[in-house]
Order: sequence, then structure tokens, then C-alpha cells
Amino acid sequence: MGYLIFRGVSTDSLGDVYVSKMPSHKKASMRFTEYYVKGRDGALHVDEGLANFDITVSLVLLKASAAKRQLVNAWADGTGKLVSSDDLTKAYKASVKEEIAWTRVAANGGFYDTATIIFTCDPCMYEAVDSVTEFTQSGALLNPGSADAYPLIAVEGSGDTTVTIAGKEITIDDMTANVPVYIDCENGYVYTATSATTMRGEFPVLPMNASSAVTFGTGATKVTITPHWRWV
Repeated sequence: MGYLIFRGVSTDSLGDVYVSKMPSHKKASMRFTEYYVKGRDGALHVDEGLANFDITVSLVLLKASAAKRQLVNAWADGTGKLVSSDDLTKAYKASVKEEIAWTRVAANGGFYDTATIIFTCDPCMYEAVDSVTEFTQSGALLNPGSADAYPLIAVEGSGDTTVTIAGKEITIDDMTANVPVYIDCENGYVYTATSATTMRGEFPVLPMNASSAVTFGTGATKVTITPHWRWV
């Protein structure tokens, strides 16, 4: 029987909790705006990216009790990675935002409880455990996913430091040796362990089905990339 892992906790570990309906995997719908131009057939479409979607699972508690329901309610709460046993290498970024309503069912001289849980998911799947690649000299990184990736990059160097990743040159001024500067390409944020900082250049994107060069420039000593590979 299948199981789910949410925020690092498996349904199998909850005891007498079974997944009677596993999530159905989806491809997210596109978000776009249509513009109609006088004299032009059809519409112009402006791509606005992929939309979030909901997936539904059903749970059964074979030994119905208030304590067990409360345990599951605590498990199905908040935001985290959702992993299905049919592919333990991939995860959704998921949140539980809707209420959880339990139903008591009589069967075989006893009772069991059932509930439907709705997970709202980001449109792509990610690695269940993030891969990390370290470079101490120029190299390349191949995107194995089916979507562009927005990596977290840690650059180490001294003085004015330059690296080029996926064709985007990045310059960080006046770096201190052994103090990484983190470049969060998904959220557009640059920081160190203690404070925000700045860089010059564009945030790199690792294109799908392509190899992205990592080229060391002035001052660079190490580049560590957590690519956040994605699949649709």
C-alpha cells in the first residue's frame, strides 16, 4: 500500500493510518493574459508562468480515536515537501490550507475514521533531497529536469570576484575570503550568513535539457550550486 511523506514524516510512522487514495499527479495549467487587437484575428497571449494546483488524498484510521485524529491533523499542517511512495526521488512544495473534516464509519463491528486532505502545490516537482555540486575550477552542470531551474549559488572568493554561470556574468565587490555570498535566483535575493549584500549582473537560470557552463573569473575560489532541479 502506498504512503506519503510530508515535512519529513511518513504516514506509515503514524500508526494505523492508511492512504486509501493516493495523489494523482498533474501538469500545471498555464497562466496568461489575452489581448485583443482591432483588425487582428485571434488574441495575443502574454505568458505569466504556471499556476499552482490542488491534489487530493484520502486517509483511513483503522482504530478510530480523537487522539489519532489530532495526530493526523498535526501532520497535515503547514508547508513543506510532499513525497509520494510511487516516486521517492521527487517532491512537491505543498501547503495544507483547507479544513480537514473527519467522518466516522461503522464496519465489521467497529469504527474507522476517514478524511480527505487537499494539498495546494507549486506547479513543478523538485528533488526530494537537493543535489549539491561544488566547483573549484571552471566546469559545467547538466539540467536533467523538464523545466528551467532557479538555483541557489554560493560564491567564495576574495576582493572583487567574478564568475559566469549559464552565460550570466556576476560580480561581487570586495569579498572576504572563506565568507560565501549566496545568490538565490528564485527569489532574487543576495546575502551572506549575517546580512544582505549586493551583486552586479543578472540572476542565472539553468535551462532545461542543456549544459550550463560555470566559468571562474577574477578572485573566485569556489562555487557551490544547489540547482533546485524541476519537473513538470
